[in-house]
Amino acid sequence: MSAAGIIGLLQRHGLRVFTTADMITLSGLRGPAATTALLRLASQGIVVRIKRGIWVNKLVSDLNPYEAVPFLRAPWPAYVSLHSALADYGVVAEIPQVIYGITCAMPRRYSTPLGEFRFHHLPKRLIWGFESRQAGAGRYPVAEREKAFLDLIYLALSPRSPLRLPHKRGRRWDLDKSKLTVYARGFRHPPLDAWLKAQGLV
Repeated sequence: MSAAGIIGLLQRHGLRVFTTADMITLSGLRGPAATTALLRLASQGIVVRIKRGIWVNKLVSDLNPYEAVPFLRAPWPAYVSLHSALADYGVVAEIPQVIYGITCAMPRRYSTPLGEFRFHHLPKRLIWGFESRQAGAGRYPVAEREKAFLDLIYLALSPRSPLRLPHKRGRRWDLDKSKLTVYARGFRHPPLDAWLKAQGLV
């Protein structure tokens, strides 16, 4: 298949972040041929590979790097959380220089043309409290503000954690205390409960 044919597939199917397997299915090419065709497009600056088997369509002008989060840790679920989500919600003032995600897979870092991604691990029982957010023509999974906050506190209180506890923006936390209380019960983690109580959040 020609480069023009593959570009046509990208446009017709609205592929923004996609896999080599997607291209094999849509084009009918075999695995090595699909990879070779995509590498040819990458050399022309039309697509970029962010991980083995995962590509970004650079013809998309409104791509949000968060859209790559579920692809980078697939087949395990992953969502935007911690400082990235809290900064977007305006809960914390600091703007992170990396993209933070949560996954039930092993922690992992990825340095990509879209930016640096840092995935932190939570047990499978805590992979909830996130939603799919529309961003232009794209979508990405992101924690609700209270869940993102609790994710961060839970991890920051862990021994030898690289994460720090958040700093309040303004005089009070911009959080729904009722939802925070309900969600905190789902963590079943006494150090988290004690910290929230000390902050007057529950």
